[in-house]
Amino acid sequence: MQTTVDPSVSKRAIPSDRKDFATCCVLCSHNCGIRVDIEDNKMVAVRADDRNPITEGYLCNKAFSVTKYVHHNQRVTQPLRRNADGELEPVSWDVAITEIASRLNTIRQRHSPRAVGLVGVGGQANHMDAPFALGLLRGMGSRRWFNAFAQEKTQHNLLDQWMFDASPASWLHADDHNTRYLFVLGTNPKVSNRGHNATETLKRLAKDADATVVVADPRETETTRGADVHLQVKPGTDCYMLLGIAAIIVAENLYDQRFVTERSLGWEGLRRLLNDVSIDDMSARCNIDRDQLEKVARGFATSGASSILMDLGAEQTPFSTLNSYLVRVLLAITGNLGRVGGNLFHQMFNPPDPRGLERGATERALVSNIPAIRAMGSYGMFSPSLVPEEVLNDHPERLRALIVEGSNPLLSFSDTGKWREAVAALDLLVVIDPALTETAQEADYVLPTPVGYEKWEVSNFPKHVPQIHTQVRPPALAGPANALPEPEIYARLAEAMDLFGPPPKPVALAARFAGQARGRMLTFLAATAMAKRKRGTGSGVQNRLIFWLYRTMGKHFDSPSLTIIWLICMKNAMSRRAAVLRTLGPKWRFRGPFSLGEELFRRVLAHPEGVEVARLDLETNLVDHIGFKDNKVRLSPEQMLSEARRALRTVEVDDAEFPFVLSAGFRTQWTANTIQRDPSWRKGKGPHCALYLNPDDAAQLGVAAKDSVVLATSRGEVTLPATIDKRLRRGHVLVPNGFGMKRTDAVGVDGVNLNELTASAERDPFTGCPHHKYVRCRVTAAH
Repeated sequence: MQTTVDPSVSKRAIPSDRKDFATCCVLCSHNCGIRVDIEDNKMVAVRADDRNPITEGYLCNKAFSVTKYVHHNQRVTQPLRRNADGELEPVSWDVAITEIASRLNTIRQRHSPRAVGLVGVGGQANHMDAPFALGLLRGMGSRRWFNAFAQEKTQHNLLDQWMFDASPASWLHADDHNTRYLFVLGTNPKVSNRGHNATETLKRLAKDADATVVVADPRETETTRGADVHLQVKPGTDCYMLLGIAAIIVAENLYDQRFVTERSLGWEGLRRLLNDVSIDDMSARCNIDRDQLEKVARGFATSGASSILMDLGAEQTPFSTLNSYLVRVLLAITGNLGRVGGNLFHQMFNPPDPRGLERGATERALVSNIPAIRAMGSYGMFSPSLVPEEVLNDHPERLRALIVEGSNPLLSFSDTGKWREAVAALDLLVVIDPALTETAQEADYVLPTPVGYEKWEVSNFPKHVPQIHTQVRPPALAGPANALPEPEIYARLAEAMDLFGPPPKPVALAARFAGQARGRMLTFLAATAMAKRKRGTGSGVQNRLIFWLYRTMGKHFDSPSLTIIWLICMKNAMSRRAAVLRTLGPKWRFRGPFSLGEELFRRVLAHPEGVEVARLDLETNLVDHIGFKDNKVRLSPEQMLSEARRALRTVEVDDAEFPFVLSAGFRTQWTANTIQRDPSWRKGKGPHCALYLNPDDAAQLGVAAKDSVVLATSRGEVTLPATIDKRLRRGHVLVPNGFGMKRTDAVGVDGVNLNELTASAERDPFTGCPHHKYVRCRVTAAH
């Protein structure tokens, strides 16, 4: 039996029964390859895919629950519109698109294009939407994009641009396969899966007598237990630990003198800063003995191949941009930057744009003046923590309309209370999502999409180096009949708003032959030429090109969404030919770019389990990613020297009202992203959403395991059960993430929403990344 679906999903009918179907897990950024069995259009079995070249049979327990992600009772099956009584009611696609387009145009014309913002885009392993979502936003004349990545990691992109002039489409990551000294900072990889196949990597390093693993974590974890050294750093003091290690390396002349002399600028400014650092003071501040800091500094500087793996624990904490800078300083001054066994630059399926589409055109937040930071490509993004204040102000260009796609701000972003105020103050809220999320329940319009297993999708996060892989996946299941993929929704909105005009006749004529490679080449050339002719209208050549080809060339693909995959294959062939030829082999060296691009496209579609599309040159990894003409690293960005001095001047004081420090959101094997809306996937012992307390703290509070406690911050309070955890430091408490969902069944609310407790004002000054891992709080026994 087969199900016919909307042609924007798939031109081919989707079989209701399948065996051993290749796809991937969408519950975290690791995107482990899986094989699924399908019966009567339902997933009935999930297993690891050892034929996936990216994860090679690796899998964690969460992947087995993806059936719950697909099949649950909060799926949105048709467009919804809020009526005069305040209720969401079904409405046709034509009515929804027409009304939304009209209201967006009115807001743009009456106020400003900047009054429209985009929140979300690009969920885990579901990245086909981004070019169309951002194309629509730019076509409207706005650059106000708020993405979850920017509440975690844009400080890395910022430093890579300041220090290396590197492309925002590259990622500096630990070469954990070849490293001899791995320094793990702010993560528990054995649970979070940070890095490549983390559990297997750490097992291999543990068996290697010549390898060293150092883990900095306030708590004893599954990862620290297998480490050679555990630095039990005081919460929120990572920058002092890193400053101390760097100061020791300089004081003992352990730095790579050749590198700092020949490959860098600004060494003297950095050295002066580090010479002024008191190592004893840093040791006291981070609560790590000086001899431990010295041991780590010497080991890191002399191993011959040292790397640093950093994640949320050091990214959502005070001085998080400084932390990112100091990581790069340690790598650079020890010669481990862009080096095998050190940290290497990775690239994605979508190649770096050498020109940078938005270079020199920095959008800034109205209230904080924080800039949009180019990340995951050439588009600038803002932290979602900035949204409430960007709505709740009296600037004439304040945010008045939000399109929220693949995101759930009322649950996932800082300060739910402020978000509720902001949503109430909007003129228009449109939510594009497969589920009736907490945010969708407050929207003016809810537009349903298939989940990642019910449409063509692509995994775009980098996993290997030097190999560059991608996994383009066909739909495994048929989704709701009235759900449309995101590219189709954005195309319909763009057309209803008349942002780009219809495809010109030369493009439409050439596209009649786009079922063949030569026809696709002619269509692309015609569309490019016509798009450049209209350059002055402000909607952008690339945006016009994407939407025109979607409607013309896209008719010849199994889904028009595959147009963007074809374009990325062409971009690979044109912009990183040498890397592509390393994969395709020498017999392709005399072929033109369109031939190379077509071969990549063929391979991508022929290998839904994933395939290599290009391979970097490890010998030139650093040079290839430095954009400065002199090929030198900038060691002393003035912003970071000033920030380091601010950190040194900052003295933590006791807070009698909020004496504890909360890490708001930590990973357990039974927490996942909030797209996993059915709590029945969880197994294991005890309450899953609990406050983790040190035994001595619990005794002082008169609290026993499973007792109810009240957790309070300056923004609110919640009640939840206690778990006693002897691995915690005194004064440090934890609560897992991924809870607080308002169910529409008997479950009610699943756990607590931690963002009822977080403050949007508590954030990094450079990026707006929130301090979720350092929240001052109070804990009392519930009565």
